[in-house]
Amino acid sequence: MQLTRAQLAEMNDTGFLVLPSVFDAGELALIRAASQRMLARRGPEVIFEDDDPAIVKMIFGAHEHDDLLGRVARHPRLVAPAEQLLGERVHLFQSRINVKRPFRASGWAWHQDFNQWHRMDGMRTPRALIAGLFVDDVNPCNGPLLVIPGSHRRGHIVNDTSMEIADVVVTEAANEAGIVALMGGPGTVILFDCLLIHGSAANITPWARTIFYLNFTPASQHELQPLREWFHCDSNVRPVVPLADDCLLQQRATA
Repeated sequence: MQLTRAQLAEMNDTGFLVLPSVFDAGELALIRAASQRMLARRGPEVIFEDDDPAIVKMIFGAHEHDDLLGRVARHPRLVAPAEQLLGERVHLFQSRINVKRPFRASGWAWHQDFNQWHRMDGMRTPRALIAGLFVDDVNPCNGPLLVIPGSHRRGHIVNDTSMEIADVVVTEAANEAGIVALMGGPGTVILFDCLLIHGSAANITPWARTIFYLNFTPASQHELQPLREWFHCDSNVRPVVPLADDCLLQQRATA
């Protein structure tokens, strides 16, 4: 899958893209089943809600723990756009499943992903891309990702001690460009720049909101350091080798 010239221009302007129906119903059934398997995991890669240790909030390194999700991570419909946007072959340095369970899921403060990778993993150059695959329907009610268009052009907003961006900075950026909710049905893919300001609200609805995130950096960029466990950040840089377009259905056929 190749992005069009118009999509590349939109990404440059806004810092994000929403691509509907990238994966079909048959593929989504397999992805959803794999995500459910991951939710049963227990270990250091599994993060729980602060106020309820029984509710999973996030799972790191999912592509290494499940073969189907590993195939998603090497799917050409995700790898090819990442290579276009970063201008070369890419390294997958982090994957995670972000889960907002019904009724009790918390949100995420306003932040830039690059700031986290800068202070925790040694990344110095903000050339990185986030791809998010909607496993569930993401609607106005169940805590969609909120982004400030064009905020990636503000550069790195440094916070050496935590994730959050100061309210005054968010207010200025939002008053200038507004706030957009990234929504879509299962199978939608979002792409956004590592400097884009984003966050999300809590989910108090009966509808889960699950997103499988894949975070890419150029394969020529050797800045990541082994400061955290591998499932938080894979600093062993190697280009992703894409699989065939029907690789998910192939896995079902051989299971």
